[in-house]
Amino acid sequence: MADAVYHIVAVWPITDNEEKGVTELTYSVLLSVYKRDSVEYLEQALRSIYEDQIKKPDEIVVVFDGPLTAELYQVLDAFAADKQDVVHYYPQEKNQGLGEALRIGTEHCHGDYIFRMDSDDVSAPRRFLEQSAYMEAHPEVDVLGTDIAEFVHSVEEDKRVRSCPATHAGIVKMAKRRCPMNHVSVCIKREALLACGGYQEIPLLEDYYLWLRMIVADRKLANLNQPLVFVRNGTDFSQKRGSKLRMQGWSILQDYMVEHKLIGRFQAFMNMVYINGFVYCPACIRRFAYNRFLRG
Repeated sequence: MADAVYHIVAVWPITDNEEKGVTELTYSVLLSVYKRDSVEYLEQALRSIYEDQIKKPDEIVVVFDGPLTAELYQVLDAFAADKQDVVHYYPQEKNQGLGEALRIGTEHCHGDYIFRMDSDDVSAPRRFLEQSAYMEAHPEVDVLGTDIAEFVHSVEEDKRVRSCPATHAGIVKMAKRRCPMNHVSVCIKREALLACGGYQEIPLLEDYYLWLRMIVADRKLANLNQPLVFVRNGTDFSQKRGSKLRMQGWSILQDYMVEHKLIGRFQAFMNMVYINGFVYCPACIRRFAYNRFLRG
C-alpha cells in the first residue's frame, strides 16, 4: 500500500457570513471507491468534480469501500494534496457494498446538500452551478436529478441521453414501473435524506428504494432535463441491469410499493414479469431493449 495521509476527522469551518448571522448554503460531494475501480477513470472523475467545475463544492467525502490498490491510493493522495480543507477520506476495513458505503459517507457530510458522484463517471463543468442554483430557487425540492449522457470512450463522442420526468408528479408515475432518477446525477437535501432513513442496503437498488421512501414521506423530487453527468456505457452495462441479484431487490421494492399503496398487486406482478423477462433474455436482446426502450 502506498504511503498515504487520510483526513478522517473533518472540521467544518465557520464562515464570516455565519458569524454575522447570515445563512449560506453549503454543498458536499459524496462518492465511494472500490479496489476494482479504474485508476484512469477515477482521475477523470475526481478532476471533474473540482478542478473542472465552475462552482466548486465546499466538501468532498470519499469512502474507501474496503482496501484499495496502491495505484488508487496514489491518485487519491495526489488529489487531496492541495485541498486538505475540502477533501476527506474514510477508509473501511472491508468491502460492504455501495449502500453501506454511502450510509457511512452521509454521516460525514456536513453540507446542506449532497451531490452524488460515481468513481468512473464525469460531471459537466456547469453541473454544480446549475443544480445549486435550482435548489436555492426551489427550497421545497428535496432531490434534484438531471439527465445523463452515456458514452463509451470519450465524453466528446456522440452520446445517448437517458432522460427522466421533470416534475414530481411525473417522477411518481414513473417510479411505479422503473427508477425515476439518475442516481449519479442527484443533489439531495441532507436533512431530507436523513429524515427518510438515508441509504439502506438492498441488492443493487439502494437508490430506487430511497426515492420510493421519499415519495411515501411526501418529499419533493425533480429533474433538470439537461445532461449534466456523463456515464460510461461499457460492454457490461446492460449485463449489470440484467443481474439476477437485482431481481431480489425488485421483489422487495414491489412489496414496499404494494404496502404503501403506490401500486396494486397486479401491477407488482406485471413488474416482476417484465424484469424476469429482461434478466433471462439473451444479452444481445437485453442490450437492444435497454438502448431502444428503457432510457426515458
